[in-house]
Formats: sequence, structure tokens, C-alpha cells
Amino acid sequence: MKTNQSFSLGQCEVNTIENKLLCGESECVLQPKFVELLCFLVMRYPELVTREDLIDGVWDGNQFVGEKALTNAIWHLRKTFKELDPAHAYIATVRKTGYRLAQQPVFLDTQKLKSEVKPQLTQIKKSKQVLFSSVKIAVMVATVMVCLAFFYFKRQIPSLEPLKFTSLSEHVETITTSPGRELFPAISNDSHFIVYSWRRPGQQANLYLRDLFSPEQAAMALTESSFLEGRAVFSHDLNNIFYYRRDEQRQCEIVKQNLTTAVTRVLATCGQGRSTDLDINAAGNQLVFISDDKNDHAQTQLNIVDLQSNELAITRVPCSGNCDFNDESVVFSPDGKQLVVSRNLASGYEELFLVEIATGNAKQLTSGFVDIRGVDWHPSKDLLVFSGVDQGKRHGYFYELATGRLVDAHIDGLSYPEYSQDGSLYFHQWDIDSTLMRVETNNVVASSPFPVLSTHFNTRFPDYSATKNKLVFVSNESGTTELWIANKDGTQRKKLTQLNATIYSPVWSPDGRYIAFVVSKNEVNSLRIYDFNSQSSSQINTGLNYHGKPSWAPDSKSILTSNNNELYRFNLKGDNLGKAIEQSTMYAYEDKHGALIFADIAAKQLWIKQPDSGHAQLLVESINLSNHSSWYYVEGATQALSRVYYFNVERDDYRLSYYDFSTQSQHDLMRLPERAFSRSSGLTYIENIGWLVYTSYKSPQIDIKRIKAEYLP
Repeated sequence: MKTNQSFSLGQCEVNTIENKLLCGESECVLQPKFVELLCFLVMRYPELVTREDLIDGVWDGNQFVGEKALTNAIWHLRKTFKELDPAHAYIATVRKTGYRLAQQPVFLDTQKLKSEVKPQLTQIKKSKQVLFSSVKIAVMVATVMVCLAFFYFKRQIPSLEPLKFTSLSEHVETITTSPGRELFPAISNDSHFIVYSWRRPGQQANLYLRDLFSPEQAAMALTESSFLEGRAVFSHDLNNIFYYRRDEQRQCEIVKQNLTTAVTRVLATCGQGRSTDLDINAAGNQLVFISDDKNDHAQTQLNIVDLQSNELAITRVPCSGNCDFNDESVVFSPDGKQLVVSRNLASGYEELFLVEIATGNAKQLTSGFVDIRGVDWHPSKDLLVFSGVDQGKRHGYFYELATGRLVDAHIDGLSYPEYSQDGSLYFHQWDIDSTLMRVETNNVVASSPFPVLSTHFNTRFPDYSATKNKLVFVSNESGTTELWIANKDGTQRKKLTQLNATIYSPVWSPDGRYIAFVVSKNEVNSLRIYDFNSQSSSQINTGLNYHGKPSWAPDSKSILTSNNNELYRFNLKGDNLGKAIEQSTMYAYEDKHGALIFADIAAKQLWIKQPDSGHAQLLVESINLSNHSSWYYVEGATQALSRVYYFNVERDDYRLSYYDFSTQSQHDLMRLPERAFSRSSGLTYIENIGWLVYTSYKSPQIDIKRIKAEYLP
């Protein structure tokens, strides 16, 4: 290590040549950009540096890359400093403005640093050259010049031009405006027609056709059936469309329908109860679709339909390597030799993969996305557009295949994008805020839902503690999704975590000391607990790749969680205490007597396993749970006095319901508009006042939008 090429901050030293951070006897290698960012802050110390100045200086003013990269770099630097020197802060944030160093950089001559750095930085900006004086310059100046060298060499090394385009939000056009949800736009290859799925309020979804050249004409219904139709694609000759549909049992079929005669032909089945997708290649002679794996129904497979053969022969795309995933979205490359597929991995993340059709060889393209909602490939460029979920919200992204560059399109809600042949981009905009609502169950006359928390932030996953008399929930009020608590009426909100991650399903321990919750970050799905005694959260190292919604033992000393198939019990040290239930399930509640209540894997039955029994017994033979974990067991003094509240979804019929154990019957609390509640974000019950609290969407309106090709990268 050459001390004349280093500077110190607090208890640490930064070696700008080797990109190392040394604190005491510990050291860590940093990314060059992180050191470059530190140098910029050093040169401006003790000034406050705005985000714009940092992006301009470190990322050449590229706002699309720099916004997220700066946030990421600051987070990593703080995390590294904290790990090496937890007693001190090194980077301070001034809210909505920028950053400054919290520790003074130490050189041989601080005053000389200030007088020489700023003129040289100005010189860099003007001439992009740094003129060095002789070797007799003091050690301090040499150190400063190392920092300046980052900016000099960065500008001398040729780099790929970033994607550049104007603010896309200014060029978004509305294509459909009908009441309800208009989803999954599909454009004909001549850019003349659009087909989409329209879910009108109070009615089931059907496919509709609209003439883009005559927007004043009303949309024409293509299907009026008992099926629930999803995404469609046009045949090359525009005589047919292909789409998937589901029946009342959620069985999925791939269908060909003639646009003139409306005659349909079922080409294949595509599984039950899971997402699916399909696409047609540019030549119009092959169709790809996702189905259940015939050998393992817990997984999926990719299938190619030969549209030129009379029998429409189907071949399977081989799977190369580890096939422990579920495909959700698929699209052909322009040459028809590759596919881009979004895959749900065992870790709980969903990422894009480039798949060779002939061999099945796959290359992962993205990392860090917990959910992806549609992808498409530009018709004439090696450029992808897709919808990725970040902090519980959908956003549009562009991915440059040649460079691996990822660019945020800054379009909130962009979902299931599709390019037309002229390069214009169509999508449906799912930008819906969520809030916490309550229903009073003790009234003889059903009350209307009333907001507990109604803000312009997203709030989800409520859970109530009678011991603490508090609600816990997940909110993005601070800019990232974090764990919060509040009074049961939503007042006195307090943030508990600063994890900058995606957080799911917080659950109070019965004694009110802990909150167990699930975190997804950096492609890792982990189980954590927040301890009110230490006022901090820690990870429970279970060894599982995925964790379902947790629940607690009555003594608050162990946690139940599923690996997406089987339920295990762990103590608070992370020791695996074995399977809790032999049957496959995703979530269970343990009552005060040690009995486990759980839903079957199809979420159509409730079972109970008594603590002294090795086998579970059927509790409720027929129930229509909307989600494996979106139900709440209200435990009475005896089982006969207990209830289960749940979301009841039957096609286009959305209800809040409960099962009464005393009468062994099911009852509806109220019928709600479609998508008035989140089927996956849980619900809770405040027994002493009879409030059922759940996650609600503020608006069910979703429209199809367009951005013309001239404004796109």
C-alpha cells in the first residue's frame, strides 16, 4: 500500500489505486465507481453536493442510469462503512437535496487541499485535462491528484453511448378509456388493429378488437363466452387470433379463433391456476406458449406450435441444466431462433433469461427483480422492454442486449408492453395505489369500507397485535418499502426498518415482542424478525431459498414458514425443528392449544392437525380462498366459537366472507367491486371493536397507452 496515494476518513483509509477501504485490521474492495464517488465528495468537502452534481460528475450527466446508480452506490458505501466501523457515520443525507461527507478527509495540508482541488476540478470540466506539476509537489497534492485522475481517465477511455431519449412520460397517449380494466394489448403486424382483454365492472373479461386507424369507432367484441380470456396475438395474415382462456375450474387452453367466422379450435392445454403467456414469431409460422411440465406439474415448460402443419404439431423446447423454475412471460426474438422468458426462481425472484430454442441453453439477463409483468423484443433492434416491480410498484425498463445496459423508462405502471412493427410501444398502465381499509363486522347492517390509512403512499400487509394494540404494515412512505407500526386508527405512524428492500407479510408474535417478516433483496429471499427490546431487525438463517408468510407458535419461541411447498418450524436461532405438517401447504396458523389450521395446496379446503395426532383432518370441505395465506383465523375460547375470515373470489364476483365453526356454515360480509381488495396482501382482525382490516386498491380503472416510435430509444 502506498500511503501517498491514500486519504483517510474518520477511522478508515481509502486506497484509490487498489479501490480498497481499510478500517483497522479489516479491509474491503470497492467498485471503482464507489471510490470515484468518494473522491468527488472529498473534493467538495465540506460542501453539500446535490444529486444532480454527482450524476453530472460521476455518471456524465446520464440521469437514466445515474439516478438508480447513485442511490445504489450511496447505499453500498454506507453499508460497507457500517460493517467496518459501526460506531461512526461517514455519509450524511440532506433530505431531497444531496449528500456530504460526515467525516473530514485528512491530508498533509487541509488548506492547500481546498485551494488546489477546486481550481483543478474547474479545469477538468473546461478542458477535460489535468496538468500535473513536477514530482516536487507535496504528498497532499499527489493524493488529491489520484482522485482527479479518476475523472481524467474516465473521460479518456472510450465508452459505449448510453441510451438517450426525451422524457417519455410527456409522449404517452391514451388509446382506451372505457370503464374497467383494459389489459394485454396485441397489435396486428400492419399496425392497423389492436386486440385486448376488457374486464368491465361487474362482468367477466372478454376479448375486443379496435381499429387504430378509426379510433372513433366502437370496439367490437370477439368473445362472449363463459371463459376468462387473456393475452392474444394476431396471425400473420390477420385471419386469426391465438389466445389463452380459462374455465371455471381454472383449466387453461390455447385457442385459435377465426376473426371472420368466430370459429374456435383448441390447440393445447396450458395448465391450471398459474400464469401463462404466448407469442407468435415474425414469420408467422410458429407459436410459443407456456404450459405445465407434463412430468412435473409444479414446474412449467415451453412449447412451439408449427402453424404450417395441418395437425399443428407441438414440440417442447428442451430445458438445459437446473429446471427448478416457473416461466411466466415469453417472447420470440426477431429472427425466431431465441426466446426471452421471465422465470420465477426458487429464491422468490423473477428474472429475464435468453433461451436458445434449439438447445434450451439459457443466459440470465437481469438480477434483483421480485416480479416481472411482461416483456417484448423490438422488431428491428436488439432491445427489450419489460415491466419490473420495484418497491411494490410496476415500472418500465429498457434492456440493451449488446451491452447489458438497463435503463429505467420512468413510466410508472407500465405493464405487458408490446411493440408494433413500426416501433411504437403499447402497454396497459397499472399504476394503482393501495391503502388499508376496515369493515365493521359487529353491525347488524353491513357498513361500507372505511379507510384506516388513506395517503398517496402504498400501504399493504396489515397485522394487528392485541398485546401491543398496534397495527404493523408495509409502506413506501419514506421512499422505500419498510416496516411501519401505527395505532389501530392509523395515527402515530412509526417506521421500524431501513432495509431498502421488498418486504412481505409481517406478523406479530403473540407476546408482542417480535414481528416476523419476509425480505427480498439482491436475489436473496430471507426471513427476518424485528425485536422491540433491541429495536432492530435480524435475519434468521433457515437455509431455505424461499419463505412463505410466517406465523408464530403460541409461546412466541418458534416460527412456521413454508418453502413454497412444505411447512417447517424454526426456533429464533434458525435451527430447523422439522416439518410441521406432512401435507403440502403454504401457510398455517397455530392456535393456543397447538393445533395447526392450514389450507390445502389448491386453497379450496381447510384442514386441522391436532398436536397429539400424526395426521390432519378435514375441517372445511369446500371453501374458495383467493390466496393460500389471505385468510385470518379468529380464535375463540373453543374451536366452536372460532371464525375464519377470507377473500372470496368467484370469477367476477368479489366478496369478503367468513366461515362460522359454531354453525359450520359460510357467510358473506359484503360484495365489493372487482379489484377493490388485494388478494395477496393479507387481512387482519381487531376483535375488541370488530374491525376487519385489509389492503384495498384505490381505483380499478386501467387503460391502454401508447408511445410513438419517434420518441423511443
